[in-house]
Amino acid sequence: MQNTLASHPYVKEIIDLECSSTSRIEFHEKSHPILLKMGSDQEFLKQVIKRNFRDEGFINHKWSGFNIPFFYIYETDDFVLKIHLFPSDKERRNNLAANCVHHHNNYILSTNAFFGSGYECFLFSNNPQVDENLEVKMKIAKRFHQKDWNPHIVKAWQPHVVIAPQSFSATLVLWTPDEKRTTDKLRQHPLLKPIKKQLKWLAYRLGLANKIGVAAENTYQFYPNGTTFKGVAESEYVAPMLAEVGDEVDNYCMQMMFYFLQKADLVERDLLRNLANNSSLPSYYYKWIDKVLNDEEVDEVFHAPNLNIPQKQFFVEDILKAAS
Repeated sequence: MQNTLASHPYVKEIIDLECSSTSRIEFHEKSHPILLKMGSDQEFLKQVIKRNFRDEGFINHKWSGFNIPFFYIYETDDFVLKIHLFPSDKERRNNLAANCVHHHNNYILSTNAFFGSGYECFLFSNNPQVDENLEVKMKIAKRFHQKDWNPHIVKAWQPHVVIAPQSFSATLVLWTPDEKRTTDKLRQHPLLKPIKKQLKWLAYRLGLANKIGVAAENTYQFYPNGTTFKGVAESEYVAPMLAEVGDEVDNYCMQMMFYFLQKADLVERDLLRNLANNSSLPSYYYKWIDKVLNDEEVDEVFHAPNLNIPQKQFFVEDILKAAS
């Protein structure tokens, strides 16, 4: 279904640019004007919504508490284009961390904040090494707000943390591995996906993880702990979120998506009527489709404030203290 956008001029520009770029960083830097055009083009954004609501894979996506609600744009073995949705803090605090300090392993991320307030972000120095107590010192490399550096890049392995936006926001994101590798086209191979865990284990044992672009074996999320940062194994940190599935999560994600459609003026009534007639449509869609078609306002949804860490929350002031 993603081929519906394959011939769009913006997507073709991105594809051609990736093919002609000598490095992934160069690709990201040169893509930014295209990302800005995408985010400011209402008709293109409406086509993105159509692309998703006509895609059985997206319609039946299994949502969890770990997901950032999103819309697909286009994906190849070399890059992924998506829209991510970011709810604000219900108390409208401007200093609440939306997540723990983390990195994206060997992936580079470019972000265009095209809707809403955008968020503040801290980038830290690379390669934090935890001690025997899982503590680490990290220095702030850059503190910025998206409105002041847009689009921006988060490099591979770069620890960073996002502060909950002041108002509901949406970003247009471009993901790529940090390097072009001969193994890139194996990432989505249908015969290899079922044995992905076994292949990762073998790569770790043979010391080939970085060479073939596999995430680090031991990855941590970090949170401020006084004058230092404390690490928690990523698998331990995300486990409760991955387990958070069911009606409440499904409705939370749908409410966020349909709130965005209304606020961003992306409602296509004929599309939604056709969607409601899809016999395989999950039941949690109907409530929100009906609201929009009946011109009822979808209530705003908010960021879940508690993290899977001992103190549940941390703030900008905690980050500054730990990084001092």
